[in-house]
Amino acid sequence: MHIAKIDMPAYYSRAFQSRGGASDFIRCVEDVPVEKSKAKIVLYQAARMLWLGEQIETIAKARPAFQVLFQLIAAELVAKLAYDFKGDGQSRKHVHLFFEEICSDGHRGVMTGLFRDPRGPAITLPGIVDLLYEIRCDVVHEGQYFTFTMPDERGGVPLVTIIGERHLIARAPICDLHQVVLEGAILGALRLLPEESPCRSLLKVA
Repeated sequence: MHIAKIDMPAYYSRAFQSRGGASDFIRCVEDVPVEKSKAKIVLYQAARMLWLGEQIETIAKARPAFQVLFQLIAAELVAKLAYDFKGDGQSRKHVHLFFEEICSDGHRGVMTGLFRDPRGPAITLPGIVDLLYEIRCDVVHEGQYFTFTMPDERGGVPLVTIIGERHLIARAPICDLHQVVLEGAILGALRLLPEESPCRSLLKVA
């Protein structure tokens, strides 16, 4: 399937209680004039980046660093649009804003469960985000993608993984991070909807 052919209601249905709920929300956002809201851009562009990350699994199986790269691209673009950022750079800052400010408390709970340091204290949310950003930079700056791994599925055996020079325990699969970014994109879009928008009453994320 071509990236331009993504079925947006179907793609976002995993973040709603039903496909119908996702379809109603997407349709409502699409009806908002672009000059009044960038919510549609947030939803479409985030879905495209996340979708691209998922496709890599077919040609680079069990290399989740690639998916982390595209998930953080999605997180960054959502935050920059949500905060109306007009400048250059500040990628790390906006990735932090996405996970720490746009995402929900539930999402932040998922994030802090991603990794554990067997030799140190619990890793804070900012620390988790920095680790993910380090993975992203390893791929972008050095083409380094093969030392990072995660369990294949929820409830899978935790795995030792290498991030930078640290040996950590990866406790959750890449799909958990994907779900956080997907739902976070919806919350980012919500920030860009007019206060009077009827779309707000349709936002029932699972």
